[in-house]
Amino acid sequence: MPARSIPPEILDSIIELYAEDQKILCSCSLVAKSWLQSSRYRLFGDLTLHLGGLHEAKFLALLEHPLCTFSTSVRKLWILPMQGTDLSNRVNNTITQLGKLTAVRTLRIHRQKIIPLQTLSALATAFKDITTLVMMIRFAVLSDAIRFMCAFPLLEEVHFEPIRTPPGDFPSADIRMPPRLRSLHIDTLRSHERWFADNRVGTLTTLSLVNIRPLDDVSRLDEMLEIFNASIRHLTLGFSTQSGDFAVQVNLSHNTELRYVEIDLTQLTRRHVLPAITSLRSPHLETIVWRNRRAFNFSAEFWTRLDDLLSDRDMLPVLNKFLIMASKPSKTIFNPRLHMPQCDALGILGGDEDIITGFD
Repeated sequence: MPARSIPPEILDSIIELYAEDQKILCSCSLVAKSWLQSSRYRLFGDLTLHLGGLHEAKFLALLEHPLCTFSTSVRKLWILPMQGTDLSNRVNNTITQLGKLTAVRTLRIHRQKIIPLQTLSALATAFKDITTLVMMIRFAVLSDAIRFMCAFPLLEEVHFEPIRTPPGDFPSADIRMPPRLRSLHIDTLRSHERWFADNRVGTLTTLSLVNIRPLDDVSRLDEMLEIFNASIRHLTLGFSTQSGDFAVQVNLSHNTELRYVEIDLTQLTRRHVLPAITSLRSPHLETIVWRNRRAFNFSAEFWTRLDDLLSDRDMLPVLNKFLIMASKPSKTIFNPRLHMPQCDALGILGGDEDIITGFD
C-alpha cells in the first residue's frame, strides 16, 4: 500500500508509536504530504523557547516563513528568558511574533527577575486564548500577579506561584477571576489566598495548596476552606517542613462535596495522616491519597482509629480507595492490611502492592 493511501487511524497509530523519537518523526514528516500534519503535531506540540538564546532568531525566522507548517501544531509553550536577558521592546516584539502560534492553549513562564508590565501585557495579548497558565514569576507587587492572571479570559487551570513577591497588595475591585476557571494551584499561603477565596467562581472545583506551614498557615487554610465550602470536589494539600512536635490538623468539615482528597506529608518527619482527615464529612468522597515518608512505625492506636474512620459507611459511604504513597527510595516493609482489617475487608486497600513506593 502506498504511504499516502494509509488510512488516518493507522497513520495516527504509527505516529503515536514513535511520539518520543524526534528523528523518526522528522522522517515521517517527509514520507508523504498526508503524513506532514500528524508528524508536525507531535514534533511541535510541546515547545520550550529560551528568550535571548542562540536559537531564538532561527525559530522566529521559521515561524515567519510563508511555508511554515508548525504554527498550528504548538499546543504547549514554555517561555524561559535566558539569564541576564533584558526584557526590552525587542523581546516584546518577539512575543508579538509568537502570537502566530494560534493553537497554544498551555503557557508556562518562569522568571526569577521582575518582568516589566509592558512585557506582561504583550504576553496576555499574544496568548489571550490559552486555557492553562503556569506562572512562576517574580512581580514587583502581588496585585500585578493577580492582574496578569486575570488578563486571560478563557483560563480553566492556573498554577499561581509569585516568586519572592511581597504579599498583601490586592488589585482594584473591578478585577475578576477568569469565569471558566476550574482548577487552581497556589504555591504558598501568604495572604493572597484570601483574594482567591473572596473572588471565587462557581466553576472552580479543583484546589491544590502546597508549601503549607503546619503551625503558621493552618488557621489561614481553615478559613479558606470554609469560604470555598461545598464547591470543592478535588482537594490536594501539601505541607512544608516546620520544626516542632505537632499533629497536622485541618478542618475539612465544610467541604461536603469532596470526591478526592490528597494529603502530602513527605516534607515532615513522622506525621500520621489521621489528624488531617478526622473532620471529613463528605458522603461523596471516593479516594484518599496519603503521601508520606518511609517511616510507618506509628502506635497501634493511630491505625485502629484510621481503620474505624475509613470503614465507617455512615460517614464515608462511597469511599473505595485509600492509597499510601511512600517516597523513594523506600526499603520499608509495611503491610497496612495487618493494621486496618476493616478497610481491607471492604476492599478500600485494594491493589497488588501494600505500599506504592515512589512517585513524581
